Amino acid sequence: MRQQRIVATGLAAPLTALLLAGLPSPALGQEDLARMKAQYVRPHAARVENPQLVALGWELFLDPQISASGKTACASCHYPELGWVVTDARSRNDSGKLTSRKSQPLIGIGYAGKGPFGWDGRNASLEAQAKSSIVSGSMSMQETDTPVKVEIIEERIRSHFLYAAKFDLALPGKPINIDTIAQAIAAFERTIEPEAAPFDRWVAGDDSAISDRAKRGFVLFNGKAMCVVCHTGWRFTDDRFHDIGTSTTDLGRGRAVKDDQLMQYAFKTPTLRSVSLRAPYMHNASVATLYDTVKHYEKGGIDRPSRSPLMLPLQLTEEERLDLVAFMESLTGSADQRRTTR
Repeated sequence: MRQQRIVATGLAAPLTALLLAGLPSPALGQEDLARMKAQYVRPHAARVENPQLVALGWELFLDPQISASGKTACASCHYPELGWVVTDARSRNDSGKLTSRKSQPLIGIGYAGKGPFGWDGRNASLEAQAKSSIVSGSMSMQETDTPVKVEIIEERIRSHFLYAAKFDLALPGKPINIDTIAQAIAAFERTIEPEAAPFDRWVAGDDSAISDRAKRGFVLFNGKAMCVVCHTGWRFTDDRFHDIGTSTTDLGRGRAVKDDQLMQYAFKTPTLRSVSLRAPYMHNASVATLYDTVKHYEKGGIDRPSRSPLMLPLQLTEEERLDLVAFMESLTGSADQRRTTR
């Protein structure tokens, strides 16, 4: 029997235990529903420690001058209006070649703790992730015959009089180099707040904020469909790695963690905030719609030793599938709220 790694709290834990035992979800009363909703209350936004550094990071995030070619920015693969990601199955990197995976959403990433970060957790921190993208990743030209040295990128920023003044204000006494550039970008990324969504208004007490179908989907999400086991809390992610049976060639976390069977083909659980904006889904963009995503989980993905023990085949009705989709759609806010800072 596979080891069962269950991460659930509050009402979700007994519900999950019943489901894994093959028993139906219990009927929910108003008090049970209230306790379930309480697990999704948004925290107050954290205070920004260095607003000058965050403002600098936002400018650098948008500036293609931090890429080797001077044509690719962080924002090239992370659009605010799409929940801080893009809908391309694979973006083109600075060398003009397709990346191996879909961009990962940055929305709410400041709440992910100490990391690791990335689909496969290859970066220990957000600073490491930003630096890696510039030096050897999507914003570098390492795949060409004439790669641009990082010193050239540093000099571009250092020689810009406005950047020089802003670095001096945000990081007085520190040099302008790849490390401080990455520090600023990471500081900004930590302030990318998930926008207030209809679901949040419902949790806060507005019963008309979401449809009855979405409300039924919420109960399914936390019960029979077992989505809550990995998509936990108000950000709808456990920030852990799971093989959900989508890939046959990309080992994901297994590249670094070779001695853990459950980490082979495992990828980090993405947030479901603004999920309706960013189809197709999965690290390899292999699932076209939210409805197809539900169908994937019904089937349980590729059956193999590394597959998460939580990927149990489900039997859902057509109405239940549509209810789950309606609930996930309720997690997207309005366009004018898509960039806020803590």
